[in-house]
Amino acid sequence: MAKEGSAQKCHVSKGARPILIGGLDAGHHTSVALLDLGGNIVYLDTFIHPQNSQILENITEAGNVAVLSTDRARPPSQARKIAASISAKLVLPAKNMTKKKKRILVEDYIEERKDSPNLPKRRLNDHERAALASAIFAYRRFRPGFKKLEDRVEKENEANLEKMRSQLFLMMIRDI
Repeated sequence: MAKEGSAQKCHVSKGARPILIGGLDAGHHTSVALLDLGGNIVYLDTFIHPQNSQILENITEAGNVAVLSTDRARPPSQARKIAASISAKLVLPAKNMTKKKKRILVEDYIEERKDSPNLPKRRLNDHERAALASAIFAYRRFRPGFKKLEDRVEKENEANLEKMRSQLFLMMIRDI
């Protein structure tokens, strides 16, 4: 039940809890990656032989995870149980992601956000890469809707945009 690495966390304001998109690589080494609705990394960590309660505690501390994804078309039972525990919708790929696909997803993500302060400061292990790729996969499913919204309210303030993005996201996941 010991942690392998140190978690990357962003501070959550005391106001409303953020809605998050999660990626999970379940197994003996379980990694969790959480993205906010802007696609920024909020949490990334690996656990060795974790209990589901330990994973749930860390996930719920970061915010409300509405969508959880894995790199497998048929998710492991641990992923299904965690998603059910937090009432998250599972967003899964049509077929299992290859190592190459996961590497490309993460590399493209890092390249798009190379100036972001939320990028990992260390090299990712295979489990963290799989969890992050899963979260990116799920985020990209909703990104076109977010882009349309951002284009419509380009001149509005950031607080209003975040609220509208959250509302749009909740409407989009309703039918999953």
